[in-house]
Amino acid sequence: MVDGRRGPGAGRRSVTGSTADGAVDPAYQRAILKIAIELRKPGAGSYDEVVDRTIQAMRLDAGAFRKYLGENGARNMSLLLATARAAGI
Repeated sequence: MVDGRRGPGAGRRSVTGSTADGAVDPAYQRAILKIAIELRKPGAGSYDEVVDRTIQAMRLDAGAFRKYLGENGARNMSLLLATARAAGI
């Protein structure tokens, strides 16, 4: 347990958000879902505030996660928000 997290993949994360085998860190995908759900809540705050809270709560590498968001997040976030709205979340 190198990075303070337990379970499969603990300690195998690189600063790019990839696991040792080159796959995207599943924590990043969970973080995007968490952000989408949080943004749907009344009084959630701004996008940046929600992202900052999520990074801190999930103990993510802020720079690597923001880079991942910049590369993939907009597409993923719009899909998640659409799904959350359709599901009434």
